[in-house]
Amino acid sequence: MIVRLSLPRAARMLCAAWLIVASVTAAATEVDAATQARLGLALAELHAAQAPLELSATAEVLDPSTLAKAADDIAALQATADASRAEAQRVQALYAADGNMSRKAVEAARAQAAVDQSKLQQARTQLRMDWGSAIAGMDAGTLHARTEALLDGRMAWLKAEPLAAPAAGFQPAGALLHPGDTVARVLGPLPRSSAGLAGGWLLEAPGAGLTPGMLLTARLQGSGAGASGVLLPRGAVVRWNGVAWAYVATDATHFERRAVTALAMTAAGWIVGAPFTAGEKVVTRGAGALIALDAAPAEPGKPGDDD
Repeated sequence: MIVRLSLPRAARMLCAAWLIVASVTAAATEVDAATQARLGLALAELHAAQAPLELSATAEVLDPSTLAKAADDIAALQATADASRAEAQRVQALYAADGNMSRKAVEAARAQAAVDQSKLQQARTQLRMDWGSAIAGMDAGTLHARTEALLDGRMAWLKAEPLAAPAAGFQPAGALLHPGDTVARVLGPLPRSSAGLAGGWLLEAPGAGLTPGMLLTARLQGSGAGASGVLLPRGAVVRWNGVAWAYVATDATHFERRAVTALAMTAAGWIVGAPFTAGEKVVTRGAGALIALDAAPAEPGKPGDDD
C-alpha cells in the first residue's frame, strides 16, 4: 500500500488544485518493497565533500565565424610557409651539390621563406590576442577541426567574465552554465575583457541550444576547498513547482522529501549542507515517481485524507 502525506483539507480547498504550493518542509512518503521494485528505485549513500572555490561570471556565446576565417587564413599561410621552406631547402641542396643554383637564387628562396614564416607568425600573434594562448598554440589541423565543430553547432565557445574581482591566483578548473546546469571546460584565459575586473576565460560547452550572442551566467570553479557539505548526485535532484527536491530514505519503506539548496554545483553533483548529512541514503533513480505519488490527490477514505 502507498501512503501519501497530504495537505489539510482546508488548504486543498483554498488552493483549488493539488499542484499549487510546494512546501520546503519535509514530507514523508511510504512505499512498500514491491512498489519500490516496480518503480525501479535506486539509492546511494551520501558522502562528505568540500565545495570548490567559485566565482560568478557572465558567459556570452561567441560567434565562430571570425575564428573560422582566422583558422582558414592560418591554414593557408601554414601551407605557403611549408612550401617556401621546402623550396629554400631544395635550392640550397642543389647549390651545395653542383652549383647549378646561384647564390642569388638561394638568398631569394631563403628570403621568401622568411617572409612567409613571418606572415604566419603575425596571424598566430593576432589569434593569440583575440582568443588566447591556448587557441593560438593549436596546430592548423586541430584548429580547423575545432572550428568545424563550432560551425556545425556540436560545440560552442563562450567568453566568461567575472562579476567580482577574483581572489589572487584564482584559476578556474571547470564551469557550470545556467540555465541548464551545463558543464563547460575551461580552455584558457582570454587576453581582453570588457568587465574591467580580469581578462576572463574561454569556455567550451556542448552546442545544443546555444547560439551566438546568447548571454548566460556561469559558476567558475577553482582549485581549493570552499564550504563543507555532502555530495548529492545529480540523479537525486528533481524539480517540482519550481523547487529542487531530493528524497532521503528514513527506513526501508519511508522516504522524506527535502528541499535542496546548493552550496556549489559540480559535474558529479550538488554540494549541499543541512538537512542532508553524510551516511544518509538518497533516491538516485525514481525520484520523479515519488514526486508523482506526492502530487496525486488522495483517494477518499485512504490514509492521508483529513476527516
